[in-house]
Amino acid sequence: MKHRIVVLGAGYAGAFAAGNLARRLSPADTEITVVNAAPDFVERMRLHQLASGQDLTSRKLADVFAGTGVRLRLARVTAVDPEHRTVAVTGEDGSGELAYDTLLYALGSSVAHHDVPGAAAYAFDVAGRSSALRLRERLAGLDEGGTVLVVGEGLTGIE
Repeated sequence: MKHRIVVLGAGYAGAFAAGNLARRLSPADTEITVVNAAPDFVERMRLHQLASGQDLTSRKLADVFAGTGVRLRLARVTAVDPEHRTVAVTGEDGSGELAYDTLLYALGSSVAHHDVPGAAAYAFDVAGRSSALRLRERLAGLDEGGTVLVVGEGLTGIE
């Protein structure tokens, strides 16, 4: 029986790990499945460019994993059951369960507003494609000479 590896998430960490495992492990001995909600690879580190009006080339995950032996399941993870070594998913193919021997949880991070009043309603972020596009729309609607306050001095804030 093949060793079943399930990778949750196909961002930088999940996609890189799945590809690396596929190169290092024999397909005769292992089965690698990547679960991701969206069909496109999102270059999160470049979402500030999308927000500022630049168009980014979208890469289909099916193309990224083509020829690697990695299976792609487009679905959302709804539960993880470590006792039974299963992951519940729901997607275009309906709901189901994936059994695993090894699970790699690489679903990424999310925005934390830290209970700052008004942040959830009025602040913008570039943590995901949809939020970057929301900021892009807001920036495009500013009058000439409009101001923007950037909070955060990480690479995205500096850029």
